[in-house]
Amino acid sequence: MAVGNLALVGSGEYTLEMLSLESELIESGRRNNKEKVFVQFATAAGLESKESIEYWRTLGAEQAQRIGVEQKFIEVFNREDATDSKWIKEIEGASLIYFSGGNPKHLAETLKGTLLWEKIISEFKTGSSLAGCSAGAMMMGSDIAFPVLRKNHVSTGLALISKLAVLPHYDRYFGKIPNLVQNLMFNRNHEIRVIGIDENTALVRENGSWKCQGLGKVHVISEKPSKIFGNKDRKSTRLNSSHEWISRMPSSA
Repeated sequence: MAVGNLALVGSGEYTLEMLSLESELIESGRRNNKEKVFVQFATAAGLESKESIEYWRTLGAEQAQRIGVEQKFIEVFNREDATDSKWIKEIEGASLIYFSGGNPKHLAETLKGTLLWEKIISEFKTGSSLAGCSAGAMMMGSDIAFPVLRKNHVSTGLALISKLAVLPHYDRYFGKIPNLVQNLMFNRNHEIRVIGIDENTALVRENGSWKCQGLGKVHVISEKPSKIFGNKDRKSTRLNSSHEWISRMPSSA
């Protein structure tokens, strides 16, 4: 059975701007005989207020209604929640499993080594699409990138993709910073590749190939010189052939 699609998203989860992407991810899961279910994790917002959690629940419900699928909002906000076996059953057979934004370190620490994360990977390997936006995208890599000037800047992700760190909201926060400075800020380990993903933009793996989708671009800032790929740029297809590091898909997290 085919592995599902994977999307690393710079921002815009559950919005009209990303409706096309999320619809396509659902449809991909459906083609792999998954159910019309949109599983949504707001775990990265687990340290925030109840109002913040409800914001994600409502936004996700509205998007699920637009697409015409069932929403399953998974109430896993801390490590204790993640060990509750009932959530394993809830995500089974979903077309799309999506992690929205917040605190990437909290998200990774909540899920790391749990049976729930193992189940998520199992569903992904059997055809469910898997997506993470902002913090959700950051935790998919092996390294969570923070500026080196930040206290406790070293953090590890769940390593769905090895030797990778993701910078979401790239055009808003980092786009005007010279490439050399960015390398000094983020590329602590030269074996780790750092990519920036613009807002309302996604780096999507489909059928073994990577593409840029959305309004902005994907920036490989650890390359010298940096490489930029856009959804209308044919060079985006070269992400798969010329960047072997990003084409690797580990067998487990």
